[in-house]
Amino acid sequence: MPTRTVLILQHVEVEKPGLILDALDGSGLHLDIRNLIDAPAPSTDGLPRVSDLAGLVVMGGPMNADDTAAHPALKLERDLLADALRSGVPTLGVCLGAQLLARAHGLAVRTGAELGRASEIGWSALHDVDRDDPVVGPLADAPAVLHWHGDRIAPAADTRVLARTSTTECQAFRAGPAAWGIQFHLEVTPGLLDEWLAEASFAAEASDALGPDAAARLRADARAAAPALRPLAERSLAHLRTLFMARADL
Repeated sequence: MPTRTVLILQHVEVEKPGLILDALDGSGLHLDIRNLIDAPAPSTDGLPRVSDLAGLVVMGGPMNADDTAAHPALKLERDLLADALRSGVPTLGVCLGAQLLARAHGLAVRTGAELGRASEIGWSALHDVDRDDPVVGPLADAPAVLHWHGDRIAPAADTRVLARTSTTECQAFRAGPAAWGIQFHLEVTPGLLDEWLAEASFAAEASDALGPDAAARLRADARAAAPALRPLAERSLAHLRTLFMARADL
């Protein structure tokens, strides 16, 4: 029988699970948060067996999903995601995590340079949202969500795309009955965004994309979106919480 463990994989300390942790608070689930990215020889030693998990969450990061030479852990994470898909483990991939899920699902990930597109950074609404989807559907009414990525998932003809924006044709997709990839950052609160912008690399990337007032604009947009966005995000994440708890028999 699956355990009560939800494995959460981070790639950068500041890219925390945020609202995802809030959604799982009080669930009775055990949250096992790991960062494998800097391991010189990453392995599954010490990790729970994927088929025993109640859920798997893979967070974002600045790495390219295919840069397994520089970051061998990305290959391991893709294998873990593929195992989760085979085992029916409820899964969420966020940004880089969504791209790794896409690769595990047989889809390609293209760089912005390949596509001739700039990075998508900032707050804007999703388009063409599948309102019938229990995770992404509630966000059809969100005033804006946070985008922060350069690479894009290339959907196949039969990919169930759940949302788009004008420069990203696959902002969210289903990889199976209980597996979702979201390119945007549903987990980010105004407070967590402040932590991001306190990091020099994040602040520089934002300024390159949005100009010298990027940090102020991003903070203002976060505060403006939060009152309407948070309850919708909580509805989205409540479905994942239900799936995790059901698998753990809670």
